[in-house]
Amino acid sequence: MDHIPETPELPLVRQEEDMWILRVEKDGKVQEYRCHSELQARALAILLLPSSSDGTPDAGSALS
Repeated sequence: MDHIPETPELPLVRQEEDMWILRVEKDGKVQEYRCHSELQARALAILLLPSSSDGTPDAGSALS
């Protein structure tokens, strides 16, 4: 697993025993999510990334 810098705005993904743990810090509180696989944990981490402040998608992004 690649080293992920521990920054408050980015989720932290790590393996503990037989599951993957995703920790997200927001407003001084830590929310923890437990996932069965690394792929599931990383996909959830992407979904939990902070969105842009105006709430509109980027001009170049499109759903396929």
